[in-house]
Amino acid sequence: MPIDSRFGPRGLRVPLTLLIRVVTAVYWVAMCVGTHVPNPPHVVPTSVSDTWLHLGAYLGLAVLLVGSLAASRPVSRRDAIRVWLVAVSYGALDELAQMIPVLHRSAEWKDLGADAVGAAIGAAAGLVAARWIRARGDG
Repeated sequence: MPIDSRFGPRGLRVPLTLLIRVVTAVYWVAMCVGTHVPNPPHVVPTSVSDTWLHLGAYLGLAVLLVGSLAASRPVSRRDAIRVWLVAVSYGALDELAQMIPVLHRSAEWKDLGADAVGAAIGAAAGLVAARWIRARGDG
């Protein structure tokens, strides 16, 4: 299937580029809201380590960011590195923002480390997937 294909029910066709970018934006906004809600409700089981949640969230963000690029053009290793830098920079800002007293949240170095590792895995996985999909579409 070509990268620029359209899909959806008859009469409701959405370009893949727009869809992936909207999903990425919604995901990123949800991450931001979820990490800045004062006294967050317990929606995640307490048996799940916060570090693993950070790793998974930033892995997902990086995959989506690479996908947003790949939907409109080929991506390179340099793009993946830039995605990693953007995700880690956002992670650092997120941790700093959690130091705002009224949020009753806490910033932790291990969370930022998990963000960086998750973003690295996600950027690499996104790059591999994007190249594989493009190769199948061109072949």
